[in-house]
Amino acid sequence: MSPAAAWVGDRAIPVALVDERIAALRAGPYAARLPDPHSAEGRTMRRWLVQVLATEAVVEHEAGRLGLAPDGAPPRAVTLAEALRTGGVVAAVTAAHPLARRLRDRVAPHRAAEDGQVRDYYERNRDRYPGAYAEARAEIAARLGAAERERRFARWLDERFAALVRLAPGFEHPGDPRHPDATHRH
Repeated sequence: MSPAAAWVGDRAIPVALVDERIAALRAGPYAARLPDPHSAEGRTMRRWLVQVLATEAVVEHEAGRLGLAPDGAPPRAVTLAEALRTGGVVAAVTAAHPLARRLRDRVAPHRAAEDGQVRDYYERNRDRYPGAYAEARAEIAARLGAAERERRFARWLDERFAALVRLAPGFEHPGDPRHPDATHRH
């Protein structure tokens, strides 16, 4: 059996799975953009990939706990706004993993934005909404509600990740200052 890069509860994420994902990326259309695997950037990419695999496993664990099954929806592209709001890993997993979207729907249901928030946003963004408030209200309320929902899901998923995931030495979070390749700073 392959050594583990991480554990999600009792489930091991084998190093072999990490290697398979990396091989798929290196065989894909963006291969030329990927860093040399022996460089600090290559090792950091490997650590980020472990974060993605562990997040996917957390989604599967929590969905199973709640009795959710995939709905067959296809993956979709991650928008820059989503990645900035929720963090790249959460946005990527939510976009690519239909089960993550089902889980998000369950643990962070849509809530309408309050009228005061909508009005404030409208007033601050008159260049984007030159028409009457009544014309823009529904669109702004939907946008603000979706953004808040994404943030609530990301916070919940981060909490579940912290509770369930153990990373093996060498597979620490890329921002962990204890490993020599750490360049990611907050």
